[in-house]
Amino acid sequence: MKEGLKNRGLELALFLALAILAGLLVYDKMVIFSVVALTAVAVFFLAGGYRIHIEDRSIIWTLALGALLLRVVFIIATQAFDNPFLKADGITYARIGNEIVQTWHAGDQYIIGKANYGYYYYNAFIFYATGYYPDVVRLINSIIAIGAALNLYFISLNLSGRRAARYTFALTAFFPSFVVWSALNLKESLCVFLITYIVKKIIEIIQEFHFTKLFAIALALLPLVTLRFYVGILLGVVMALTYIFSAVNFNWNKRIIYTLLLVLVVGVSLLQMGYGFLGKDYLASQSLETIGEQHNAGATGDSAYSQEVDFSSPVKALMYLPLGLFYFAFGPLPWQSGGLLKIISMPEMFMLYILYLSVWPGIYRLWRHRRGECLFLLILISCFTLIYALGGSNMGGIYRVRFQVLSILFIFISHGLWGQKQQQEAQLTRSD
Repeated sequence: MKEGLKNRGLELALFLALAILAGLLVYDKMVIFSVVALTAVAVFFLAGGYRIHIEDRSIIWTLALGALLLRVVFIIATQAFDNPFLKADGITYARIGNEIVQTWHAGDQYIIGKANYGYYYYNAFIFYATGYYPDVVRLINSIIAIGAALNLYFISLNLSGRRAARYTFALTAFFPSFVVWSALNLKESLCVFLITYIVKKIIEIIQEFHFTKLFAIALALLPLVTLRFYVGILLGVVMALTYIFSAVNFNWNKRIIYTLLLVLVVGVSLLQMGYGFLGKDYLASQSLETIGEQHNAGATGDSAYSQEVDFSSPVKALMYLPLGLFYFAFGPLPWQSGGLLKIISMPEMFMLYILYLSVWPGIYRLWRHRRGECLFLLILISCFTLIYALGGSNMGGIYRVRFQVLSILFIFISHGLWGQKQQQEAQLTRSD
């Protein structure tokens, strides 16, 4: 009882602090307040916040308020002095978003000549409603990041239980690089939210098929493709082609029917986005040679690594793969050249090295009890890791996109951490 009252008191203190700081960003702007509040409500319902287990509500809301407060403090701090966190990408997104709004007011159209156009319009929609306030986008991104953590909470809750789900939520909400990227005007929080939302829904239809959840997957896939088209295509192809192997709760006849439905819905969604049925037009254009070109084109600047790699044959690509995987999982490395990225990332990387120790125990525990879902998650993580390991050549870029993989990997890490804690408690019980 005392613990519950203590948590409620902490929640109230965090909420008041958050309200005061957030109020500084939206002071005297009721339209901004309304947009931010409506976004928070939408994220809350999409992430399923109303379904948080009753015994977890206090701790989850305390963590959520704390994580959001941390991001708001970061937003305010970055405005107080010149710093390298206000990245050029974020400035460009805001500028073009504002230009789009101006053309809309003039009754004209703004043409963006690139595939990943969605985030520019995301900025434009917000600015159209609130006026040109880039920090409001950062505040909304911070709220969406908490929604991504909620998505992962429910995946872990579905697969194992409350204890592991708490770990998953905390790791996601407070992971240092995700705090930084989600509190900037960058697309990371929106991408991670959509990825985790789709994964949550596919895990649910692996267990019990529902048409509403199938169409929710398709609807979430559309904006993801506009943000990072290759991520949407890869996720769509993986879930469509692996469902027949992962939906072990159904007999083979149902598996085949449900897989065909999933392939049809996802395939048509990608077709409507201009990438061919199930992304076949884009996939047909890709080869080791194009991956090599992308790799070498990105190997610029102080954070570049493995420059001028030869992908002219499968053998040469396989020879490079272990090095690419090593950099993707463990970089930036302590012995690499200095710079701000290395300095700010070292504490996080050392923490990550420790967390990696819990991956295999988590996989083992989950495989024993939820083999189908575990198989899907492993295939998804492996595909994303393989593509980024081969195509990545710049530590700054890898450092940003790696969280797409880590967010799913946290599910296994959380199961491993909880399993280790159970073993320790069992040993203490036996010793007593």
